[in-house]
Amino acid sequence: MRKPILALILLFFVQLNHAQRDISVEFGSVFKNDKREIPIDIIGKDENGYYLLYSEGKYGQGDDMYLRQFNLDLTPSGKEINLKDDTYEGKFNSLGLVKIKDNITHVFYLLTDEGKTFYYQNTDLKTFSLGPKQLITTIENDTKSARNSLSRFMISEDENTIFLFYTIPNKNKETAKIRVQTFDSSFNEKSISSYELPFKNDVLSFRKIFINNKNELFILCKKYDSYKILADGNNKRYEYLLYKVEPEKLNLLSTVRSPKVHLRNLNITLINDNELILSGLTSKKNIYAMTGVFSSKINLNTGEKIYSKHTPLSAEFFAQLLEDGKKKNKAIEKYNDGKRENQNYVLQQTLKLDNDEVLVLAEQVWSYTYNYATTYYHHNIAAIKLDANGDLIWAKKIGKRNDKPNVPIYSSYFPICKNNHLFLLYNCSEKNLNHKSGHLANYFTDFDRAFIATDLNLNTGDYIRKPLIRNFQLEDITIRPLLYNWMSDDTLLMFGQDIDNLKNQRFVKIKFNPEGME
Repeated sequence: MRKPILALILLFFVQLNHAQRDISVEFGSVFKNDKREIPIDIIGKDENGYYLLYSEGKYGQGDDMYLRQFNLDLTPSGKEINLKDDTYEGKFNSLGLVKIKDNITHVFYLLTDEGKTFYYQNTDLKTFSLGPKQLITTIENDTKSARNSLSRFMISEDENTIFLFYTIPNKNKETAKIRVQTFDSSFNEKSISSYELPFKNDVLSFRKIFINNKNELFILCKKYDSYKILADGNNKRYEYLLYKVEPEKLNLLSTVRSPKVHLRNLNITLINDNELILSGLTSKKNIYAMTGVFSSKINLNTGEKIYSKHTPLSAEFFAQLLEDGKKKNKAIEKYNDGKRENQNYVLQQTLKLDNDEVLVLAEQVWSYTYNYATTYYHHNIAAIKLDANGDLIWAKKIGKRNDKPNVPIYSSYFPICKNNHLFLLYNCSEKNLNHKSGHLANYFTDFDRAFIATDLNLNTGDYIRKPLIRNFQLEDITIRPLLYNWMSDDTLLMFGQDIDNLKNQRFVKIKFNPEGME
């Protein structure tokens, strides 16, 4: 019996040493927060420290917002700014914060009975002091309250242009109207344009608003024939419309129709300044399921579709995580007959790879409410690689299980592409490290907890799980996978807190060594 045990120990150390070569972890000390507040965003850093946005409440759902500074050793500096003035008239809503040179700019609006008024406010990082709020613009109530207006704040990659996009509030049966304003980094207005779309509000949904490196603005809309999601004879119950915002008009670049299947949502992936890939999951029976993948590449100058493809996923993919046996065979038979689907898979990210290839990532997510308690389920990850022509290269399922009552912020995962590897960071039971099929242990009810990296080889789709941080190293802290910021090309700052005592908090740095990944 000794040889198998010895071989297992040696294998463990080989894996651990490999993990230490390509990824390392640096721990900040555990600190105790004075108030019942948690961070909701990591804004950035400079030579004086790190800057985080905090909010009150168990989940960060409070109205008050605080900009807090941390020292370079990841300990609290004691400096904090309340971004919400109690004297503000109207309901306060933040559109986001961004670090621009030596300032952190906050864009927000106040909602009153008369309309919605936008402001910006700068925090000077040299003095860590908050300047006065400055008026940007006002949306007055039209035929409907401005509370129904959609707003987006964006900044160009070169930080020289700020975009403010918002819809003009009017009734469902009236024509949809939008306005776009641009500013320089000091919020001096550069342009303002208003547009009408040739559709009424009740059949139009704005899905994505984005810019490319040429500071061109694009809008992806979803247009319904009606709110009834029922297939008609031609199966054209909805379509996606891609618009380019030009100075004098909205230019309809392309239309994407559902290819006789459900196409619930589309991700945008800029291949370069002139080409875009729209990708999504498709299903035959249930709009919240997955049986295929859709991808379309579009020229952003001409609107030409370079390709548009729908690829059904195989029964082999469907059954990857099922244990061998009669139940698996029966499930495959039903899948092939169109009676089963991959349930509850939600499109998450589409990542640009080399040679214009893309990786589509989805997660099995749902919730269930019983007796006034909601349990959030974040299960398996699906990774689907498409080539430069939109054709399927490989598709993998990776087993994961996070079941947590009332709180979803510790679940899900964070993906990172480095040197032809995809690292998926998430909370996991160590019992699942060698899992390929069958039962999974739930992280939140298991004692063998760890924060792990699933290392997926982008050439082959093969993967191995590696424990990055074991439970005892975190001192009762749980990492939040979706709260992060890149401090450099190879250093990721992440955050965790004690689930049972939110005031106990700490940072970790995940450091990637590109040479160790070759």
